[in-house]
Amino acid sequence: MNIPYAVVADVAGQQSDKIARSWSAAIELELLKGPGRTDIRHVLHKGPLRIQRPFYPEGECCHVYLLHPPGGMVPGDELQVAIDLGTGAEALLTTPSAGKAYKSDKQKTAQLQGITAHISSDACLEWLPQETIIFDGAEAELRNDFHLSGNAKLLAWDIVVLGRRASGESFDAGRCLQRFTILRDGRPLLNERTLWEGGSDMLRANWGMANRWVSGSLFATLEADRATLDVLREGLAAQPYFDKCQAEWGLSQRRDVFMARYLGNSPEHCRKGFEYLWGQLRPLLNGREACRPRIWNT
Repeated sequence: MNIPYAVVADVAGQQSDKIARSWSAAIELELLKGPGRTDIRHVLHKGPLRIQRPFYPEGECCHVYLLHPPGGMVPGDELQVAIDLGTGAEALLTTPSAGKAYKSDKQKTAQLQGITAHISSDACLEWLPQETIIFDGAEAELRNDFHLSGNAKLLAWDIVVLGRRASGESFDAGRCLQRFTILRDGRPLLNERTLWEGGSDMLRANWGMANRWVSGSLFATLEADRATLDVLREGLAAQPYFDKCQAEWGLSQRRDVFMARYLGNSPEHCRKGFEYLWGQLRPLLNGREACRPRIWNT
């Protein structure tokens, strides 16, 4: 597996001043099923992307915490995560804190964050990161590409926060492009592209964000029948943070993918709702009860 790296250069072929201000990073992980547990067999990193030592709070499944000490992306930054999950391996990956895309420069230099995962047959990946905050004026692109083989399983979510409302900052300029792709044996199960442009009508209109600034999507490669969807909806509606006046939730099944959507104003409520759904879906996905990563308690 090779991680693509990008270099920014000026017309004269000299490195531009963007290089000095940007800090690209990449990490490549290979996880294989070993005796009694999934082991990290290979790690290759470039720049400030690291992992802590793996944790095994539930036996075979490997919990991995992905660390990015700078905490956010400035113009020109590129963060690439590549994951290769071998046959029968089980892994849960999360992050300790929210990601950030800071305001870009006058040239509108892009900030890229991408994950590419290859999941072999009989393997299961859970990708459960914290939210990504898009600052006013950012030029962010968020890519999520998952390649499944055979009966591989996946549960993944992505939460995007537009602006910093707690600091009085809305999302009036810049853009955020989010891509989410799931393939099984090369056949597309999901291919989504969402573009948020700062100050656009889409952020205010009822057909768009309806003046809300948090968007969350959860996907799982399992089949939930109508009865299961009804139970999940009822359970979600009973949670103390569920407020249908302040947020909209949607649960659906399309082809072989379960989908959950959140549109509201609270990343915390979105995370809690997704965690509830994850806890309900996990036994159907990989036969395991929910086991919260310890870092979520800090």
